[in-house]
Amino acid sequence: MASQARAVRPSRLVSVRLTAWYCGLFSLSLAVLFGFVYWTLDATLRKGNAEFLHSKVKEFADTYRDAGIPEIRRDASQKRSDELLVRISDADNRTLFVNLPYTDPLGPEALRALEARSILPSERLFKVSLEKGGAYEFANTRLKNGSLLQIGRNSGRRRILLERFVGSCLAVTFPVLLLALAGGALMADRALRPLRNLTATVQNIVATGKLDARIPPENTVGELRELVVSFDRMLEKIEALVEGMRGVLDNVAHDLRTPITRLRGVAELALRNPGDSAGAQEALADCVEESERVITMLNTLMDISEVETGAMKLNLCRVDVTELARQLTEFYAEVAEDQGLVISLAAEGLCETVADENRLRQAVGNLLDNAVKYTPAGGRVEVRVSKAAGQVVLSVRDSGIGIPAEDLSRVWERLYRGDKSRSQRGLGLGLSLVRAIAQAHAGDCRVKSEPGAGSEFILRIPVVA
Repeated sequence: MASQARAVRPSRLVSVRLTAWYCGLFSLSLAVLFGFVYWTLDATLRKGNAEFLHSKVKEFADTYRDAGIPEIRRDASQKRSDELLVRISDADNRTLFVNLPYTDPLGPEALRALEARSILPSERLFKVSLEKGGAYEFANTRLKNGSLLQIGRNSGRRRILLERFVGSCLAVTFPVLLLALAGGALMADRALRPLRNLTATVQNIVATGKLDARIPPENTVGELRELVVSFDRMLEKIEALVEGMRGVLDNVAHDLRTPITRLRGVAELALRNPGDSAGAQEALADCVEESERVITMLNTLMDISEVETGAMKLNLCRVDVTELARQLTEFYAEVAEDQGLVISLAAEGLCETVADENRLRQAVGNLLDNAVKYTPAGGRVEVRVSKAAGQVVLSVRDSGIGIPAEDLSRVWERLYRGDKSRSQRGLGLGLSLVRAIAQAHAGDCRVKSEPGAGSEFILRIPVVA
């Protein structure tokens, strides 16, 4: 239970981190949005207040031009001026006329601040801060007689509106953050569910050793679906490799049992007759022969494994495949003649490639050895060398027993031997080594065969491997 708890913690930690990141980004976005709205609202209110004050200044200036201060006094008392401070001053900043807003107790303080100024404002819109807090915003204009018309309004309403906006934002923020937290936790849980399933599958495989467990990809999308599908494919590949290794080990154990049993039997027989020196010599020779067979099997298996792991080292040089095929054909000609076979070579002139000559000789030799071994007396073995599509193509065709269709896909497997081939002495590794050598040279090999009609093995090696 403790190990399971430790295994769950990393996933929970990632979930907490994702939730925290989601909430953090959401909070930052919300703060930026509220800040932008606050700035926009403040700018809009300031602009609206400025336009309002300028329009009032123009309106009262027109009234003063037409009827003088008495009309301004009447307008100030009748035309929605309960929130406006209207003042006319002379060039020395002495108040000639003033109308204080009767709804704002800060109006007298704003008037005293204006009268205390020694320099008249030159800007059309200015702000006066009050000692008791708050501020007044004024618009002014110069009248024709040199007097200064000033109209102001308390900016507290704008401040109160902005404070209410901030209060509303703060009131909304807390429940929205709780909702974001819940949503982030839900999204993190759904996003990490495939990873938890993957972790559970791995733990199950570790605990049981069974590789047949799979993760259903139906509930995942995007990159996580690709991860789940890739993981399932990896499990299939591992399962196939493990099953292949088990099969190889079973076959190796089975094939090694025969020579080792023979070694033991020959040694025991020699030990029973200590005085028979000739028999001992023969027993030693048999032991050496069986040992060579075991060593050959193990070396071939190692060669194939080196190719599969990419560790095989090739001594590359320019090789004339036609000449190599001629030498091997001449080498097997005597064996073929003893078995009543005819072996021939057909080549399209010089067919060179860059390859490991010894490894290539080993591959072609295995193909010829199989063809001679499984072709009955009176048959033929034909070797052809040609070039096609930037590759050197070597084919070995025989008129032997052929390969059943169900065995064609397995002839390249290590230690696999069909039923008809078990009557012949062999390791079951020759064709596997041929394919491994071809792959090591970036080439390939194929087989065509029909039971009773012979087989054709085709080896392709790029001109520049």
